[in-house]
This record gives sequence, C-alpha cells and structure tokens, in this order.
Amino acid sequence: MIMDIAKERSGSTSHQDLLQAIIEGSKNGELGKLTEDEFIVDNCKNMMFGGYQSPAVAAIWAFMLLASHPEWQDRARFEVLEICKGQQLLDYNMLSKMKVLKMVIQEVLRLYPGVTLVSREAMQNVKLGELKVPKGMDIWIWLPALHRNPEYWGADADVFNPERFTNGVTGACKSSQAYIPFGLGARVCPGQNLALIELKVFFAVILSNFKLTISPKYRHSPTYGLLLEPEHGVNLLIQKI
Repeated sequence: MIMDIAKERSGSTSHQDLLQAIIEGSKNGELGKLTEDEFIVDNCKNMMFGGYQSPAVAAIWAFMLLASHPEWQDRARFEVLEICKGQQLLDYNMLSKMKVLKMVIQEVLRLYPGVTLVSREAMQNVKLGELKVPKGMDIWIWLPALHRNPEYWGADADVFNPERFTNGVTGACKSSQAYIPFGLGARVCPGQNLALIELKVFFAVILSNFKLTISPKYRHSPTYGLLLEPEHGVNLLIQKI
C-alpha cells in the first residue's frame, strides 16, 4: 500500500509532506544496505509505530491509572473544566496551562513507557562504569527497570504519584537521564512534543465528558515486548458526566 502511493508520486514535487521527504531521501540519501523501496517502507512503518501505536498504548495505561486513582482523575478533570470554561475547541494556550494533566502524563510514561527499549550502537570503544563496550556493540536500555529504580526515584518508585513531577523531571528524580520515555540525545523521538499534545487533547476531551472506574473484569497483566501492552486489555466502566 505504501509503495502504491509512492509510485503514484513518481517524479512529482508538488507534495510538501513527510512521505514526500522520505521519497526524496530514498533517491538522494545514503541508504546503506537498503533498496529505495525498503527505505521508504521502513521509514513509513517507523512513523506509524511512533506516531500511532505508542501514544495509543500510553493512553490505555493512563485510563487504567486514572480509573484506579479517582483523586487524580478528579484533580485533572477539575483543571480541564476550569481552564476550558465550556469551550469545545482547545487551543495551545489552554493546553499549556494544564499542569496537573502534564504531571499525570509524565507519571504514566514513567510507569508504563510505550516503548520498552532504547537502543544505541557504540561508535567506538567505550567504558560504562566497569563495563567495557567494544565498537559496534548494541546497547539496549530497559526502560521499565530504569524508570522504576528506587535509587533514582525513591522508595515509592512503583507507586503512581504524579506529584513527583511538580517541579519537572529534574525535580522528580536524581538524574534526568533516568527518565527517557522518548529516548535521549541527538536521536530523541522527533514526535515527542506532538505525542504529548495529542495525549493532553485526548484526556482533556474524555475527562470533561466521562467518569472512569475499573471494571471487576480487569486483569492486570503487562506484556513486555517492544511495546508495553496490557495482555488482556483494559476493562473500564464509563459514565457520562
């Protein structure tokens, strides 16, 4: 399907979107071992994965946590209603004022990061503490362990407590590099800001219209793959406000 669309654009320069940039990159960039078609398809899959699946999984876990902690659900809802004041159309200024909702999202991504692994390749021989990493070795960082490490987050590292982010990430843990739901450094997720805005809009709309509680059918069983997903889904009881 991706290649059908790409081939329809063959020779065209009239489109100014991400797909067009990828197509042009396949012709002008360094592809390594990839063919032009593989370059296009792989990049489109990456965008789909990062732009759709990861925020969707984060939203699922957020609903579970908010339903399990009604005091935080009420605080977030009060903030949204107070800022929106009945307006249906959210704008950036409104979203930027939603501090409680931001803390909730940060804590959700700490406990249940959408992607479980951040990988890097050692471009030269490097020493990490007492560990010697040879050039060319892949380094995989396991986020669920890093984000719940009591050494960085304190004795309540496994507890849902958005309050810890009152003063941002630097005030929440002993090292800002212990919180990397979107990766870190030059290869940080380019969609980080978009994802946070997406989640804010989504939660603001849902919380202003519905009350969430956990269903007795819910079975908590996170599955650890590339994505951190609920094995049996998240069963909620939803009440119109």
